[in-house]
Amino acid sequence: MAGNRAKTDKKKAKSGKKFSAFLKKIGVTNPLLQVALPFVMAMVVVTIGSCAYYNTKNATYGIKKEVNVTYDTPLTIDLFVEEGEDPSDFSFVSDVSVIDMSQIASYQLKVAKGSHKMATVLNVIDDVAPYAEPVPQTLYSIELPDPNECITNLCDRSPVTVNYAEGTDISMGGSFLVSVVLTDAYMNQSVVEVPFEVTQDLVAPIILGAHDFEFPAGQIPDYLEGITVTDDVDPEPAIVVNDMEVDAMTPGTYELSYIASDAAGNEAMVTVTVTVTEGDGTPTSAQTNPNMPSGNQSGSNKYSNSTNADAYAAAQKVYNKIVNSSMTKVQKGMKIFYWVNRNISFTQYGIDYTSWASLCCQAFAQRRSSCYGHWACCKAMCDIAGISNRTVYRSGANKYHVWLLCYLNGGWYHCDATPWPGYGHYFIFMMTDAEIARAPGNHKFLSSGLPARSTVSVQKYVNINSGTVSSSMPVDDTPDPEEVAAASNSAAAAASASAAAASASAAAESSAAESSSAAASSSAASSSQAAPSSQAAPSSQAAPSPAAPSSEEAPPSPAAESPAAPPSTAPEEPTDPETQE
Repeated sequence: MAGNRAKTDKKKAKSGKKFSAFLKKIGVTNPLLQVALPFVMAMVVVTIGSCAYYNTKNATYGIKKEVNVTYDTPLTIDLFVEEGEDPSDFSFVSDVSVIDMSQIASYQLKVAKGSHKMATVLNVIDDVAPYAEPVPQTLYSIELPDPNECITNLCDRSPVTVNYAEGTDISMGGSFLVSVVLTDAYMNQSVVEVPFEVTQDLVAPIILGAHDFEFPAGQIPDYLEGITVTDDVDPEPAIVVNDMEVDAMTPGTYELSYIASDAAGNEAMVTVTVTVTEGDGTPTSAQTNPNMPSGNQSGSNKYSNSTNADAYAAAQKVYNKIVNSSMTKVQKGMKIFYWVNRNISFTQYGIDYTSWASLCCQAFAQRRSSCYGHWACCKAMCDIAGISNRTVYRSGANKYHVWLLCYLNGGWYHCDATPWPGYGHYFIFMMTDAEIARAPGNHKFLSSGLPARSTVSVQKYVNINSGTVSSSMPVDDTPDPEEVAAASNSAAAAASASAAAASASAAAESSAAESSSAAASSSAASSSQAAPSSQAAPSSQAAPSPAAPSSEEAPPSPAAESPAAPPSTAPEEPTDPETQE
């Protein structure tokens, strides 16, 4: 071992002397350079070798590492070959028959050039902009319609959002093109130029022929008979009959409103009085109402003669199970709309539209109805809860829809329990005008006769999925101004009636006193003329002293003249919520 090591050391020394001699021969005489140069040369050799190995390992051999291809493009080998290469030198290693070029997806596969194989990625992408055709618009207002109404024949492989171009303004009216922007899920965009013809219309329609009604209970007339609507621009203005406060089965006096609207959104309202007199309560005709399906479509009269009292009785049974006295009005309202949305399914068939009471009773009993049944059930329970509410009608649409405006937490908010197809158990609770305009379904509405709506959003405090209201929701106990005014008017009327009664009572007492005095004087005079002189008359025949007349002689009091109050024929309904808070 030692001998071999010695021989090796001698060889290294000899080689070192030869290398030093070589360096001197080429002019390198500095001892430091003679020591360092071998190390430098070794590093150069290593570096060159590493680069050669790296280039060999990462060589593409003319094959692209990743390819993006538009859907429906035929899959061929040339898609994966670098420019300048001959595609015939390349082939697929992977089975490409499983690749569907019509679907947006990514695939990993191998391509070969001769004996060299390389992995690559194929991305089937959507880089095609959406396509649609314009639908010319003729408008009578400066309010932009839904942009989706401005296009047709929309075509794209992914969902498309439709919006107006930023800065779109039609307030000046006239004829021009409006840009509608189509954007698909992969951010491909196109613009459709839609012709607009905008005529400003600021004049409301005119309602002609409105008059009061009087009919026996159950004999429901056609409220539109003799009614016409005209407009200076819109050739076909719409009219809505709001008869929701009329109980056509129960004698009483009610208000009915006609609301007309034109294409520009101008509205006019006329209110008439409906007097329901005594009758057998059997419905013999159905009202023709353009804002709701007409008559009884159920094929049965089981609910047609339902009264308001029947509706409230049905509502009370459910109400007692879902709310308690410790709840706030907001919490009660949430429970009401949540229950109706979850328990009454939507259908358009077999509905009894005779009255709101028939709608309510049928919906509670059968657990199904149209939007009118959802509205009626919510209205009945809101009335019981003391939640002031108004009926809201959809405007400017061929299909009917109705919902409630409720006074909650110091303001009027939109509430709609109707379940929308495709949205599960979604419903609307306490939305502002701006919020309901963005909600699913068409909620453009007639505002005539409605109070001003709140602009304060509370959506972050309400959970329609669980039917709950956050405890952090700020509480606004501001009473309904209309309730306050009604209470004030009621108090004033009561005070006036009390004063009138007191005045009448005082007048009656004064009249009675005068009559008593006159009767006494007359009696005394008669006695003095008929009786003999005091000396001849026995003491037992002396004239009686003036005394108050007997009850038979005294004039009757006003109370004695009034007949007993007849038994009320009105249903025993809960206290009107608009007169309490």
